[in-house]
Amino acid sequence: MPLSVLARTLLASALVVLLVVAAAPGRACACSCAAVPEQKAYAMADAVFTGRVVQRHVYSPVWGESSSSDPTVLVFEVSAVNKGEVSRLQDVRTAAQDATCGLSARQGDEYLIFADRKDGVLEAYACGGSRPAGRPLAVPSAPTHRPAPGHAAVGPAPFPRNVVDGGSVTTDMATAGGLAAVIATALLLVRHRRRKRT
Repeated sequence: MPLSVLARTLLASALVVLLVVAAAPGRACACSCAAVPEQKAYAMADAVFTGRVVQRHVYSPVWGESSSSDPTVLVFEVSAVNKGEVSRLQDVRTAAQDATCGLSARQGDEYLIFADRKDGVLEAYACGGSRPAGRPLAVPSAPTHRPAPGHAAVGPAPFPRNVVDGGSVTTDMATAGGLAAVIATALLLVRHRRRKRT
């Protein structure tokens, strides 16, 4: 028996949803930088510390679109400071993904951060030497002290918050829109069949 009109319509709608999600726009970039010895990264940095990521906020300038270069704020719970002024809870600006030299650290990850202070805010990128904290700092003479109390926040968000800790609003919106289209189509077909019977 051939597929009913409803089944064919639902199948076609599901294919449309898959195509929309698969074709969601993205921007590709590649991070390329020469490896910097830790001694040099330490000397150039305004702040060097070890901390665990407790929050990750990605901000997008255009609602519903995301990019690997979107401004991102990582909130660290700092365990040790080797250089500079760093608070117990320290915000650090970066790019959303490592493809654009950002730190792709996720909540719970422990990192050794080499940060520059720009307009009073710490910024760190992959090319500056920041890395997972699996091995100790390669600067034996570096002092270690405790972080200052409090939370050094970066201030207001540069753009409306679209993504928190890694989700994608673009994909979520495309999926929700596609599902809404499938449901609306199914309801219209059921309504049409009921009218046809009477």
